[in-house]
Amino acid sequence: MTDHTPFGVCYAKVTPEQVQNYRMVIIEPDFYTKEEMEALRATGTKVIAYVTLGEVDTNRWYYPRLAEIGFLGKNENWNSFFIDLESTEARRVILTEVLPAITEKGIDGLFLDTVDAVAPTTDRAHLQPYMVQLIEGIRQRYPGLSIIQNAGAFLLEETGDDVDAFLTEALASDYDFENKKYRIRSAAEFNDRLEYLNHYSTQSGKPYFIVGFADSDTKRRQIKARLDTLGRPYFISNIGLSELPVQPDSVANTLKSGSS
Repeated sequence: MTDHTPFGVCYAKVTPEQVQNYRMVIIEPDFYTKEEMEALRATGTKVIAYVTLGEVDTNRWYYPRLAEIGFLGKNENWNSFFIDLESTEARRVILTEVLPAITEKGIDGLFLDTVDAVAPTTDRAHLQPYMVQLIEGIRQRYPGLSIIQNAGAFLLEETGDDVDAFLTEALASDYDFENKKYRIRSAAEFNDRLEYLNHYSTQSGKPYFIVGFADSDTKRRQIKARLDTLGRPYFISNIGLSELPVQPDSVANTLKSGSS
């Protein structure tokens, strides 16, 4: 993990100057040409490209392709639509059209988002085998890339062999979409979520990264005070993940050699 920290996540377009002090950044690949991607990687920073597997928003170039197949509802928080992964054609579009368009730009890895769209608590839980199949297909096609799974820890027993790590959001803090407010989790919430994550990390043998959300220096300090006790890499940003400070000191930690 020390080879990947400090790490950052930014879905606004960033420059080589912004990423050069990070060991790893997760970015939105649609914003970059192949030449711009090469310039980011030339800094020595590992560049991990975002791809969404369980949902798609209307701004994606491939949205019309998946809309033809049909969706299984809408995520009102993000104005995105749930992909019908049971459809062989939907999985084919992702594997043979979407991913090649991303990887041909030259990247170090893939960040698999919206895996939790098939969570057991949703009415899409029946899609879990198809999500697993999709992730297996990604690993088979791109054996040399680093693959990080976002959330979906409940699937790690099936996907663990196909990913290198997972990421969790909102461990120490949370965002209330209804009231548009950031909040620090209670100690009980934090400990419950930590126990859950550590269980799946131990079971799968996979390390995890942490992303926290804050809108003030006070909240950032509260989050850092909690996360500094864990010996795990973290990054703190706004809910839209649209900021990447040139100096990571205030938002991302650097693990010392030997940390887990």
